[in-house]
Amino acid sequence: MVLDLNYETLFEVDIRHHYHLDDGITLFDTLSADARLAMLERYDIGSFMSVTPTKATRAKFAGLHMVYKQTETGIITGIPYTLNGGKEQPQIVPPDNTVFSFSLAINDGLFANYSSLPLKAPDGMVYFFTNDPSYSPRVAPFLTATPNVYKAATDYYPGDMLVDNQAAPTKLFIAQKKNNLDPAAGATPAGNWVTDPLVGGKPLAYASNNDLIRQFGRIFTYQVTVANKTPALTIKDRFGNVVNVSGSVETGPLNIIKADMGNLPEGLYTAHLATAGYTDDFPFYYSMDSSAWAFIDICVKTSGATYNLLQTDTTLKSPVFSLRFKNRATYWRYIGKTFGAASVTDNALPLTRQGFIAVKVKDKNNHPTTIDLPNATASLIKPETNQIFSDIFF
Repeated sequence: MVLDLNYETLFEVDIRHHYHLDDGITLFDTLSADARLAMLERYDIGSFMSVTPTKATRAKFAGLHMVYKQTETGIITGIPYTLNGGKEQPQIVPPDNTVFSFSLAINDGLFANYSSLPLKAPDGMVYFFTNDPSYSPRVAPFLTATPNVYKAATDYYPGDMLVDNQAAPTKLFIAQKKNNLDPAAGATPAGNWVTDPLVGGKPLAYASNNDLIRQFGRIFTYQVTVANKTPALTIKDRFGNVVNVSGSVETGPLNIIKADMGNLPEGLYTAHLATAGYTDDFPFYYSMDSSAWAFIDICVKTSGATYNLLQTDTTLKSPVFSLRFKNRATYWRYIGKTFGAASVTDNALPLTRQGFIAVKVKDKNNHPTTIDLPNATASLIKPETNQIFSDIFF
């Protein structure tokens, strides 16, 4: 028997990194249509990233007769459909609790240099992107968590992001130097924060340290932070169901709580630890893939209808989700016989693969240079004290 299968998109993830797409200081999304097309013709996420379905997700694809492909601009999935009242309905409707998971690996050794993210993720942490707004606030169609609002007496570091309103952001602020100042306050000195350009009247959403999550392999391990405390551990799956795990305690100056996750499916969980005078709650991602830089979870049904993969009548929506990476901005420092200590740009400038930024700095005699200087590359950045420099030898 020959099956007549017609495929339609179940969902797409559009992945854009502005280091590869911006034209100098001009944001990709504000370029002309022709210029954007020209940039996309040279763009391939495979040059810096690979996105792979997990083993469990590949099995789900097989059961639903789905197809998957990584493209130059992201990933796309297709599902067989039939027409139902003129609407496209999956031949096998995925259950509401279905989650499709993908691991991300970085192929480019310079990725951390040119991405506006912490230069090194804290040990035991990975990035986690999802279409589920119940996990943390996010704005459709972005898979990244919405940054926090300003909190007084908090140190922010170069590349950190804040918004003016987390529920409905109208401004995105990006730190250029280490500081603890409110970016929305008129008295905040220039150079500490920049405001990202709006697109369609709204800020874009980029991957940030808000997307970091703890990762555990088979053995969940937690060190208690108060001596002589042994909190009870409760682990729940992403749907709030308590799961059974085999636990143990290693006693010491600070006790260590362990649990064997080996009999559970990989994915998102939450941990609750509690005893008298001690509580801790946090989400974590269980995966045996210790090489993954990030995970993407796409849920069929979420707490926000705009993120769902299907209409209420189970026909296809074919949503396109967005995963964005901001390019890092650094202070460009020129080094050579004609330059001195003041030969540094007044503001942080973006690192880009495309375009040219006209730059003039003061020479060793404190006079402005008369020619446009070469641009910084992603190959050499230097974090120093409160800011990040790009050294340019010329």
